[in-house]
Amino acid sequence: MSTSRRRTLLKVIVLGDSGVGKTSLMNQYVHNKFSQQYKATIGADFVTKEVLIEDRLVTLQIWDTAGQERFQSLGVAFYRGADCCVLVYDVNVNKSFDTLNTWHDEFLNQVRLFYLACHLMPDHGCRYTM
Repeated sequence: MSTSRRRTLLKVIVLGDSGVGKTSLMNQYVHNKFSQQYKATIGADFVTKEVLIEDRLVTLQIWDTAGQERFQSLGVAFYRGADCCVLVYDVNVNKSFDTLNTWHDEFLNQVRLFYLACHLMPDHGCRYTM
């Protein structure tokens, strides 16, 4: 079977408080770019990345959210069809880790969750694997 026939689309939602680095994480992973400049996400946005997993071409549709309470009304419609959820927090802001429980509890029965620490500086050897 050719790789093109085995293509899979996975919807991944990235959640966490405002300013923890969700957008930076996505840009680093998808575009291999990092910006020191902070620009708040308004509402939601997504990027895609194709990866090869066990001879299957997988398109990751990675959704970014604002992380602000006023945008939590995106709720059910936004999370519908999600295959997994990545929870992100800032290692320098304890509250951002504490509120992961809120994000976790709200979506526990809807998606698979991963915890990911962010804001480690590149010169400290921060790496990710998939």
